Amino acid sequence: MDRKRSLSEAILKRYPDKFTPDYEQNKKILEELAIIPSKQLRNNIAGYISKVLKASESPEEESQEPKAE
Repeated sequence: MDRKRSLSEAILKRYPDKFTPDYEQNKKILEELAIIPSKQLRNNIAGYISKVLKASESPEEESQEPKAE
């Protein structure tokens, strides 16, 4: 888990605007940007990046919608 997290954070720092919360799209982007020795590691990194981006996106969406009382 440590390896996946550190690689994901390094890739996100280097290419912050390339990735989206979509897992499938992130897999394709990783294939183009980086040489990752195994398919499993690539998928783990793509999944972690998707998870991080979804988490950073969620609070913004909730705060923009007015709550009915």
